[in-house]
Amino acid sequence: MKAGLLIGLLGWLLAGCAGGAVVFAPTPPPPDVSPLRYAHPSGAFTVDVPRNWSRYEQHTTALAAAAFAPPGAHEPALRLAVVNLGRSITSRDLAGLLDQYQTQIRPDADRYTEISRQAMGDGSWRLAGVQRGPGGVTRTLNTFIEARDSLLAALEVMLPAEAARLAELQAIINSFALAEVGSLQPAEPSALAAASTAALDLLHVSAWTTATGVFFITGEVANYSFAPAAPVPVRATLLTADDLPLAEAADLTMGYSIAPGGFAPFSLRFGQGQPALAASYRLTLGGADWQPEAAQPALEAEALSWSDESVQEADGRLRITGSVTNAGGARARDLRAVVTVFNAARDVIAAGYGDITPALSPGESVRFQIIVPEMGGEPASYILNVQALP
Repeated sequence: MKAGLLIGLLGWLLAGCAGGAVVFAPTPPPPDVSPLRYAHPSGAFTVDVPRNWSRYEQHTTALAAAAFAPPGAHEPALRLAVVNLGRSITSRDLAGLLDQYQTQIRPDADRYTEISRQAMGDGSWRLAGVQRGPGGVTRTLNTFIEARDSLLAALEVMLPAEAARLAELQAIINSFALAEVGSLQPAEPSALAAASTAALDLLHVSAWTTATGVFFITGEVANYSFAPAAPVPVRATLLTADDLPLAEAADLTMGYSIAPGGFAPFSLRFGQGQPALAASYRLTLGGADWQPEAAQPALEAEALSWSDESVQEADGRLRITGSVTNAGGARARDLRAVVTVFNAARDVIAAGYGDITPALSPGESVRFQIIVPEMGGEPASYILNVQALP
């Protein structure tokens, strides 16, 4: 009887709108956020994730990994990584692997502090810690380590402030299951260090001010893809305590390309210094309309050979001198040397580049000199990379 009354009323309402005075648009259905079973292509693990979350996937012979981000998030909330050790992992083995992962393997070991660890009822371990991110922002995360037969898994979870999102992440973690070895070849636990949340990532970032008040943000961009990447735009936004923007600076990573598994430095300069109200900063790779591009063709690294040495002068400048040789069989043009300077904590405290010579024929050599005028601390090491175009 209720169904018949509803149908009749609906027909009356539709007839009343036939004059065209009012048109009611149908309410769109809510987005489907129900869990979707994700199975990694390697066959190593499965997990239930809301179907509207984005995913970044890694699949190599030694590593099965995936990172997931909720809609509108600036970074993934969850990263899963699995390796095959090629041998059965006992509970005693797992205890030693916990320490090895925390101190030697985890990618953020130089900016991570463990707070506590707890054995879970399913045989896994939960390790609570804090991570120091760019801009001085400290984030809380949980790391879950578990094993099944020869598979070792590391799950990294960024803990959100919202209770609903925390419950959502808890459900995802509880659905994680190690499956079969699948296509994973035996590897060392250190293979977990290659797990990333994106094809391009920021590393070793530091912020510093010169004696004349110029504010710098320096660091590296890592390329975790399998192809050379073109120079990447990096943007820094200085923020108030309320996350309001105060100033911006942007530039490209240095060099002609970033090799697969390689790194390229960046240096962002605020000539007017750091505003008084600045409380933090945000770093962004790319931009609204930017798409990753393949790098322009460049000579392979083995086509160029070089030697170099450095000296820190009395005025604080770092002087790097050396010689580069075209060891390949093709002409090399537009040679460019890129320097990345690190402190003892492996933070980038300076970066720069210099053009060496217009061209070198096969077998030719040339001397070069690069001066790094300002650094954000005491230099402990540096990396010199010479690139050229064919």
